[in-house]
Amino acid sequence: MRILTFLITVFLASGVLAEDAERLEAAEAYVNSKGQQGLMDDMLSPEGVMAQMGLIGGSLPADKQASVAKIVSEELASIRPAMESAIISGMAETFTLAEIKALAAFYSSEEGASAMKKMNPFMAQTMQSIGPAFQQMQANLARRVQAELSE
Repeated sequence: MRILTFLITVFLASGVLAEDAERLEAAEAYVNSKGQQGLMDDMLSPEGVMAQMGLIGGSLPADKQASVAKIVSEELASIRPAMESAIISGMAETFTLAEIKALAAFYSSEEGASAMKKMNPFMAQTMQSIGPAFQQMQANLARRVQAELSE
């Protein structure tokens, strides 16, 4: 609640309308919902971190995977309050009150909750499948930019 109070105070002090305060409140409720908190829990879990960083499939020695994932997960968890605050203020600035409520309604529905549970594994699988192509693209990009800059 401290984040919401602070944000409302800042926005109201700068002449923002009551609807903006309602959007902040709705955005905070959305971020604090069970589904969104679960998504962030998964994203910041050691398994989620390993998938996000592409540290699966042998790119990191097996005996170091758990310890590296724990370190990264702890570091990400340390920024979670700032991340949640940024999401709340960003949503309130970007979406209308009706849109925030619609997002909350969708992700609170059976279908939305199911989709949310599948999102991190979906993204991890997708990123893993395009990983080699993405790495090749990065190498090509670096080579081409370096060539362009050296002319």
